[in-house]
Amino acid sequence: MVASMVEHVVADAGAFLKNAALHEIGKNIYTLKDVVNEIRDKQTKKNLAFLPYKLTFKEPFPEHVRFVTEFAKKTGDYPSLSATDIKVLALTYQLELENCGAAHLKKEPAVQVEIRSTPRHPEAPVNIAGFHLPSKQKSSACSVTDVQQHVASREHPSAEISEFNSFQFWREPLPSVDDDLLKLVESSSGSVADVRHDDVSREPPTTESSEFNSFQFWRDPLPSIDDELLKLVVSKDVPEKAQRVDVTSPSAEKEDEDGVEEEEGEEDGGGGWITPGNIKRIQMDAGEVRPPENVTVGCVTTDFAMQNVLIQIGLNVLSVNGMLIRHTRNYILRCHACFKTTTNMNKAFCPHCGNNTLKKVAVTLAEDGNMQMHFSSNPKVLNPKGKRYSMPLPQGGKHSNNPHVVDDQRFPQQRLSRKARAKTDALDPDYLAGGSPFTEHDLYSRAANLNLREAQCGGGRRRANPNASRKKFVKKK
Repeated sequence: MVASMVEHVVADAGAFLKNAALHEIGKNIYTLKDVVNEIRDKQTKKNLAFLPYKLTFKEPFPEHVRFVTEFAKKTGDYPSLSATDIKVLALTYQLELENCGAAHLKKEPAVQVEIRSTPRHPEAPVNIAGFHLPSKQKSSACSVTDVQQHVASREHPSAEISEFNSFQFWREPLPSVDDDLLKLVESSSGSVADVRHDDVSREPPTTESSEFNSFQFWRDPLPSIDDELLKLVVSKDVPEKAQRVDVTSPSAEKEDEDGVEEEEGEEDGGGGWITPGNIKRIQMDAGEVRPPENVTVGCVTTDFAMQNVLIQIGLNVLSVNGMLIRHTRNYILRCHACFKTTTNMNKAFCPHCGNNTLKKVAVTLAEDGNMQMHFSSNPKVLNPKGKRYSMPLPQGGKHSNNPHVVDDQRFPQQRLSRKARAKTDALDPDYLAGGSPFTEHDLYSRAANLNLREAQCGGGRRRANPNASRKKFVKKK
């Protein structure tokens, strides 16, 4: 079956860097000149010079750029997007409006589920194999139903034992031999020396013994002799050679199991390897499917932030091999100082403790509404950049350059000088003639030396070590 082609495809820089066969994915390929200009790879530039398809350059409208920008701020992906990425998203949104309309598109992102605080720390280990971590119960709250359940558990300890033995799923169960079979074996053959009554538990285990034996998952299982006993019961005349029950050693059982596992592995034909035969199934399991026939506009990108914004708007996202991506990640901000979380992605400082320790964390929402956070094992996530030297003392003046350390910090207005703000417009009714009829430029003020422009404010760029002394005088050679 031939895969259906998309009518209009917008390509990002990742599609060209991966050398994707875009002519096999869509009929009309669109991109921006900024996307081609930001490519620095020599081989990719050579490939762009000789494309087997027509590449159309198109610019999005400003209103679409404004909409995508506001939408990305609400989803929390705006800090991860560049100006070119926003234009690519706006172009995809514009083509979707022109060809399919705006009935199925969203104006606001989906409402996130509020985080419910739990007593357990989010980084605490959960469900460790081999350990029983009971939850703490309140001693004050003790109802009649709790007492009845406690008495029932005392009378019938099987439920408690089965719950406690839930960690024993990797070992074989202990053998159970009936008393009648043992009596029959003892009466028929008196030389059964390997069978001992002390090794086989014929009485129901007590609570203490079951709890102690539940941690013995590391030892070898006891030998099973049920098959041999059944043979002795079926055959009335037991020969002399069968009087001694041959018990299989644990090592032999392990060798047999290993042999069976090897045969099963050979029959599987590949195990966990990705082969041309199962790559389609793996791609389907990963959430990627072939685009259906009703897909008219799609965007080929490898940027996760762009994919998240496109899917939340309702646009189609395509991978470099032509698959349709339907699932993305959601992110929140988590403070690694006080471990509080917030869904407001515009925050730069923690709303709880006020420190500049917020980090973006991927989260998934379960069906019951519980939120699970996915932490990175890379220690470089907490970047120590800027913490090598001590911070400089605050400066004063109209054009001070202080680092941004608190959320409610006040910054200078960075106003231009009066001469720089003056404009020579003789036809303006409010124009006042100055001392010279010619335009004067501000060259010597503090604002001119700092190269300030209109509506420019903020902390600005500072040196790596602002406390280092500057050399004012250079010795002549």
